[in-house]
Amino acid sequence: MSPTRPNNSFPRANRLHGRTNFLAVITGRASKRLRGRWCELVVAQTGESESQTEFGISVSRKAGNAVRRNRLKRIIREHLRTHKGSWPANKMVVIRIKWTVDDEAGLLAELEDMLVTL
Repeated sequence: MSPTRPNNSFPRANRLHGRTNFLAVITGRASKRLRGRWCELVVAQTGESESQTEFGISVSRKAGNAVRRNRLKRIIREHLRTHKGSWPANKMVVIRIKWTVDDEAGLLAELEDMLVTL
């Protein structure tokens, strides 16, 4: 019998989908913003008390070409998958990358610090 592997998936229920949902978080009056050197976190409380945390990732064209932007999104998704314990409860979170990221490890450390402060 093989040992069971931990479930490190990033299910659809934990993803923020659609322009209206992103805009609701970004433009919401009750949204909290945390800014760092490379990224910005915009956090809004969900209306439901039993809902799961939902994450959305937005990377600006200023961050590089399509290959670079997609790599940044994959790195952030992988970090979120492997650090489920640091997720805030019952929130909608948009992670925005607006500029070129020189240090990917620094970006992940900054992101982890921001998620812990929530």
